[in-house]
Amino acid sequence: MVGTIERMPLWIIGLIISIPVIGLIGIFFYDSCSELGSSL
Repeated sequence: MVGTIERMPLWIIGLIISIPVIGLIGIFFYDSCSELGSSL
């Protein structure tokens, strides 16, 4: 497991980490924007 991580390029690890993070941020912003729209 450790050897596999060491052989992987850093950008691949960054991509794997960033995709779900960006998705969660997008869902959070969409939810807050839709709540603001429905309250107005």
